[in-house]
Amino acid sequence: MDSDYLDTIGEVIFADDLAISKARDLACKIKMEAIPFIKIVECRKTAQEEKVVFDVSVEVPQVCVHPIFPVERIAVTFFASDDRLPIVEAMRKTFPRVPHLNLHIQEFPRNLCLYEEDYEEIKLTWTSERFIRWIREWLALTARGELHQDEQPLEQILIDHVGSLVLPRSVLETEGVACPLFIENIRPVDAEKLFLFASSKNIRDEKKEIIASMHSCSPQMHGVINKRPTTLTELATLVNSAGLNILDELRERLKDWYRNKKITIDPSILLVIRFPKKRDTDSVVEEVETRGFLLSDITKDGKRGAFLNIRDIGIRIGAWDIYEDNVVGILLAPDPKKTGNDICVDVLNISWEITRTMAAMLNGDTSENTIRITAIGAGALGSQVLINLARRGFGNWTIIDNDRLMPHNIVRHGLGGLYQGFKKSEAVAFEANSIISNENPFSAISTDVLSPGGKEVELDRCFKGAEVILDMSTSIAVARKLTFGIESDARRISIFLTPSGNDLVLLVEDKRRNIPLYSLEMQYYRAIANNGALVDHFHIPGEKKRYGQSCRDITSTIPQHFVALHAAIGANAIKNTIENSDAIVSVWRTDEQGNVKRVDVKLESVIRHKIHGWTVMSDWGLIKKLDVLRESKLPNETGGVLLGSYDLSRKIIYIVDALPSPRDSTEWPALYIRGRKGLRNKVEEVEAKTHGMLGYIGEWHSHPKGARIAASSDDIKVFAWLTEIMMADGLPPTMMIAGDDGRVSFYVEEISEKENLLI
Repeated sequence: MDSDYLDTIGEVIFADDLAISKARDLACKIKMEAIPFIKIVECRKTAQEEKVVFDVSVEVPQVCVHPIFPVERIAVTFFASDDRLPIVEAMRKTFPRVPHLNLHIQEFPRNLCLYEEDYEEIKLTWTSERFIRWIREWLALTARGELHQDEQPLEQILIDHVGSLVLPRSVLETEGVACPLFIENIRPVDAEKLFLFASSKNIRDEKKEIIASMHSCSPQMHGVINKRPTTLTELATLVNSAGLNILDELRERLKDWYRNKKITIDPSILLVIRFPKKRDTDSVVEEVETRGFLLSDITKDGKRGAFLNIRDIGIRIGAWDIYEDNVVGILLAPDPKKTGNDICVDVLNISWEITRTMAAMLNGDTSENTIRITAIGAGALGSQVLINLARRGFGNWTIIDNDRLMPHNIVRHGLGGLYQGFKKSEAVAFEANSIISNENPFSAISTDVLSPGGKEVELDRCFKGAEVILDMSTSIAVARKLTFGIESDARRISIFLTPSGNDLVLLVEDKRRNIPLYSLEMQYYRAIANNGALVDHFHIPGEKKRYGQSCRDITSTIPQHFVALHAAIGANAIKNTIENSDAIVSVWRTDEQGNVKRVDVKLESVIRHKIHGWTVMSDWGLIKKLDVLRESKLPNETGGVLLGSYDLSRKIIYIVDALPSPRDSTEWPALYIRGRKGLRNKVEEVEAKTHGMLGYIGEWHSHPKGARIAASSDDIKVFAWLTEIMMADGLPPTMMIAGDDGRVSFYVEEISEKENLLI
C-alpha cells in the first residue's frame, strides 16, 4: 500500500465475497460507481470484522483551517454482530489532530466521530449513500473549521474509561493536600465497567481507604489529549503537553505527606486531574473536565493487577526505598528510570455528589433557596412533596410527625418497604438528606403537634425560628393550632388532598399575614358552596378499608397515581408561592384520565370583631354579597340565613356566607318575615358540598334606605326565637342587619336597639 498511508490488517478479498451485509452493500455500490466522489481501494476480513477501504474526494477551501486533503483514504470496519457503529478511520499517516475524533489507546489511525446518536437509532435509517455523504461532509466541515459549532459543548479530554467514580465536591478544594477518602466496594456494572462511590467518612467498615491527590493542568484548547493512557508513564507524557509534570508533583507530595505524617503507606492513591478547556487559543476557560486515575500493578501477562498502595507507588516512581521492617528511606533525587511504566493506569469518569446548588441548577432554578420551613405531616402526600422539594435543593426543613410507616402506607408513601416501622418524620428526613451531599437540610421532630409529650420547648423553638410553617397533616385541629395556638411570625401554608384524591388544595397566606390561614380556609369553603367549577369537590367515590384489628385501623382508597401527580404539582406550587408575596387559594382538579384543571379562588380582605367574649371572623366577600342581595330587593326589606362555622374552644364564630330570602318570605318596605320553603334543602346542600364545614349559624336581614341598622322591636322578638333555637344545641344566637353603603350591625348572644357595627 502507498507509503503515505497506514497498513490495514486482515486478508484481502473481493467485494462480492464480503459476508457482512452493510460492508458488501457499500463495497459493491462503490465498485459499480453508484456513489459519486468515491473510489474503492481494497476489502479485507478478519474473524469477526470486514473492512472496506476507499479514497474519497473532499470539497476543501483554498485555505484550510485544518489540513484536510482533497482526497483522503478512509477505512471502515464493519462487525458481524452489527451491535455497534462501524469504525471510520483516516488512513493518512499525517492526518491532523482535529475536533470530533474518537479516542483510543493507539493514536493512529485517527478515528472519526461521525455520530452523537446511539447506533440502535442510527441503524433504523442507515444507508451506504447517506453514510458516505456524511463522511464527505465531516471532512469538508473539518477543513473549514466549522465541524464544531459555537453552540456545541467542548470536546471531552478523555472519553474511554474503565468505570465511574462519584466524588464529594470537597475534593476540589484539596489541591496539594492529602485528601483521605473511603471507597465503597467496587461493584461491576457489567463485564467491563466499574462503579465506585467515595465519601469523606468511613461509615461502613467494608469501605476501602484511598488518598486523593488533586492536580491541575494549564488551560488548553479542547482536544489536546487524544490517546488513552495505560501506564503512569503514558499519563505523565500526555499531561506534560498540558503543562503538568505529574511525576514530580506526585513524588514531592508523597515525600512531604509522609514526612509530616499526613499519610501512612498502606492506602492506595487516586489521582484527580483537572483539565481547564478553552474553545480556541484566545478565549477564556469555558469549562473544566475532571478525570480520575487509579494506579494498579501490571501482571506478567500485561494485564491489570491489584491496586497498588502508597508504599509500592513511592518505590516505583523513585520517591523512596523501603528497608527492613518497612522503614521508608526518602530519596534526595528520584531514579530517572523509575517513571511509572510498571504502574497500570485506569481512567475513571468523575461525577460529583449532588449539592444544593447543583440540584437547583439541574431543576432549572436560577438560584438556591434556603428558607427555613417547618412541615407538619409526612404522610402519603407530605412525604412525596418533601422528597420532590429535596430533589430541587429547596429549603431547610424540620419535619414534624409522630406516626410510624406501616405496611399499608407504602403503596402511597414516598418511602419504600425498607423503612417499615420507622418514624415517618425521621425516615423522610434521612431519605431527603441522602439526596444532597454537602449538608443536611432536613431534620425531624417525632411528636404530635397537638400532644407534644414533653417536646413543647423544642416545638416552640422550631416554630419561632421558621419563616414558613407548612401544614400537610389534613387535620382541622392542627390547622387551628397552627393559626391560633403558637407564637410565630412564620407564614402559614396548608396543602391537602380531598378524600377522593382527585383534587389538591393549596392555601397560602400572604407574607404579611393580612389574610391568615383561617380566613383562607373559610373563603375556600364559600367557593365550594358557590363555584360551579368545584362541583363534587368533596365527592368520595369509594369506601375506607380496614388494614388491622383496631377500630382505628382504617385507611382510604386513593390511587397512588393521584398522590404522585398532586405531589409534583404541590411541590412546584409551594416553591413558587413561597417565592411570591401574595395570598393564594388554588384547587387542582383531576379527572379519571389524568387531565388537570386549576381553579383559583378570588380572595377578600379579612374582618375581625370582638363582642361579648366572642371573636367574629368574616371578610369583605360576605359584606359585598349582602349588599347585592339587599339592593336587588329595595325598596323592600329582605333577608335569609347565615352560614359559617364555630371554634367553641376558642370562642370564635366564622361567618362565611349568606343564603338569599326563601320564595315564601314576606318582603315589605318596613317589614321582613323570613319564609322557609326550600331553605332546609339549601342548607343541607351547602353542608354536603363543604363536607360539613359550613352550616346554619344565624339570621340576616336588611333595613330600607336611610334607616338605621340598630335592632328594631321586631328584630328583638326574632332574636329571642333564634336564641331558643340555638341554645338547644348550646350555640350562641347570631344576627346581622345590612344597611346603606355596606354597613352591617352584628349581634351575638345579646341584642340591643343600638347599632353594633361589624365594620
